[in-house]
Amino acid sequence: DEDESEALRVFQTPQFAALCGQIFRRLFRAYGIIYSSFFGTLEALGMAPHLNTCFKHFMFFCTEFGLLPEREIEPLEVLVKPIRKQYYSAKQGK
Repeated sequence: DEDESEALRVFQTPQFAALCGQIFRRLFRAYGIIYSSFFGTLEALGMAPHLNTCFKHFMFFCTEFGLLPEREIEPLEVLVKPIRKQYYSAKQGK
């Protein structure tokens, strides 16, 4: 019980939020590397739909909680824009 309340306090600190932001920025960069360097290989192996689904869920989560600054998203804007559009449409119930 005491451990749980301590964990909740840690999760609500600015340091934890900054650490989560850093982790998600690095994950986004890893997706960027995968898309720019290995997408052809993944496509040949039939794995591109899996990558796209993972990235879509990742972006939905990041968009919901505001985890990625706009300057980080710019290199993959071509992929991110339609995903965000779909996210906002679904959120509005369209």
